[in-house]
Parts: sequence; structure tokens; C-alpha cells
Amino acid sequence: MTLKLVVIQKRHDRKNFDCGYQALNQFLARSARTSSDKRMTRTYVLEASQDPDTVIGFVTLTYTSIEIPDECRPGRNLKSPVPALLLAKMGVSKQHKGQGYGKHLLTFAIKQAAEVSNQVGGVGLVVDAKDQKAKSFYLDQGGEDFEVIDDTGLKLWLPIDICNAIAQATL
Repeated sequence: MTLKLVVIQKRHDRKNFDCGYQALNQFLARSARTSSDKRMTRTYVLEASQDPDTVIGFVTLTYTSIEIPDECRPGRNLKSPVPALLLAKMGVSKQHKGQGYGKHLLTFAIKQAAEVSNQVGGVGLVVDAKDQKAKSFYLDQGGEDFEVIDDTGLKLWLPIDICNAIAQATL
């Protein structure tokens, strides 16, 4: 199966997408394309070449600014708040879970953070994990490179030097 990440389009079957999280399903069905078209966010859809209308997974990116806690070693010398790319939403359809698509989407977001930082600046990738299960996924994929940057424990930061290293390693 040949996969491709493309900006969300009208042809994508968003209504039948089910990742198991109602809020993410509703966002994809009702808001993702409009938000992307208006350039408030950018949603990318993972599609297969033989069935390009079916959404295997998606990732929504936007900009943010963050306060980096003093205990985060990589951010010690940065004046807060600082700009970063935000992985705002991500989901993989239930029928495609466990096949590495989530890792594929996360790697794409990390590469985008590196590219955006090279073009306009930014200190890395911020992830708003929706719950502890999602946080565990990100930590499993990113190892100890992710830093927790808020009191809820669900906002994670991957410093730009790590994003750059991952982007270079996956070329």
C-alpha cells in the first residue's frame, strides 16, 4: 500500500472516520477542512493511493507560544514565551491502529517543526496530549526527549535540536 500525506480536501470521507475519540472524530468531520482552508490550522490526511478518499489518519498543526519551565534543561536560556509548532490534534482510524501510522504522523509533525523553524524560527514541537493514554504514546515514540511543560502533565515539548536530528535521520 502506497501512502501519502496531503492537505485535507473536500473529497476526503471525514464523516466515516472513527479513531475511537468522539471529539477528534467530530473535529475532523465538522471543523478540520474549514480551519485548514482559512489557514488557522493545517490538517494533513494520510491516504492510500488505491483509496485516496478514505482517511487512514490525520494530524492538525498550528503555531503556538509557550512558557518553558526553568527545570527544562534545553530551554534554560530562552526568554519566555517562545514560538513553536503545535501538534494540536492527531488520530488514526480504529481499523488502522497498531500498524505504525501514528508514528508516521508524529514523525511528519516533527519534520514540519524542523522545516518551519528553519524558515521562520521556533523552538520545537509542542504536543497537547488529549489524555494519559495519548501522552504514553508520545513518550513511547519520543523517549525521554519530550519535556512536560505544564501542570496537567499533558503538554509536551520536543526541543528543536531533537526535531532537527529526527528530520535528518529520516531523510
